[in-house]
Amino acid sequence: MASMCLLASQSWAWNPFETKTAYQELELSSAEWRQVDLKAGWATDADTILLIEASNKLPGPLACHGALVSLNNGTEVKKSFSPYLYIPPGATRQAGVGGVKKGQMKGFALSCNCWKKAGEAKCVDPKKPG
Repeated sequence: MASMCLLASQSWAWNPFETKTAYQELELSSAEWRQVDLKAGWATDADTILLIEASNKLPGPLACHGALVSLNNGTEVKKSFSPYLYIPPGATRQAGVGGVKKGQMKGFALSCNCWKKAGEAKCVDPKKPG
């Protein structure tokens, strides 16, 4: 009976769905943000949906989790991206934020991360070897 308890406790220690990786998803540094071009505007037929465009010039992909738009009246509009907005290196992607009427935006920001090897500062593509 004691051996059955031991086997049961050992089986809980291993998780077949757990993936180990040498990469961590981390926030972008200010130097990395300078390599991401951001634009915002409205489509001609939709003046209440702000379109945000991000162009990734980093060597690794980006995962953007959401956007924050500051309005002229002091309020903010927050939008979470589900799934995350994935932007491969050298690519441009767009996301929409509803509830932002044309002319009411004071500023905007994206929340994006990239992957880095543990202990290193450079964004990399975790799917590429090396």
